[in-house]
Amino acid sequence: MKFVEARNEIVYKLEQHVCCPVILSEQIAKQPEYPYCYYSVLAPRISNHAFGLRELVVDGDTQIVQRSEPVSATMSFTFCSMNRETEKGYIYGEDEALELAEKAHGFFLLNAHNISSANGDIVINNVGAVANRSNFLIEETVRRYGFDVRFVFVRTDEMQTTIIRRETPRGNTRK
Repeated sequence: MKFVEARNEIVYKLEQHVCCPVILSEQIAKQPEYPYCYYSVLAPRISNHAFGLRELVVDGDTQIVQRSEPVSATMSFTFCSMNRETEKGYIYGEDEALELAEKAHGFFLLNAHNISSANGDIVINNVGAVANRSNFLIEETVRRYGFDVRFVFVRTDEMQTTIIRRETPRGNTRK
């Protein structure tokens, strides 16, 4: 599994759980309606093993060299809201942002502690504390609460290779 595959699986499952958009930060795009979550990648690959596990996979005439190693990555999630009037009544951005952050925090601690995907498993290694990340925007304050998540997955790299075999002549034994 590569980082992008792990990231996409985490974002997809989180978005389903919190029922609001989860978008990449620092991109040129229209800001979604409140509430929403943005994420940033703090470290896409933190390696703990220098050499990894190497193996040769032979499938007919094709030989593939695979190298696998457990790696970790860190992502930051921030939930945003503002005070506003809606059809359902007045929404306090502070409460909404905090509730969503707490719901997402619980998701990583319980439901998503181990995420299975078609490309492998993602294990949540550490979930940071929910913290206030609010900031003042012109005349109002955007209410923000967020936390960081470190997760572990097995990264596998593959490359097609050629096997060279040295054959010994008949009757000649090597010792």
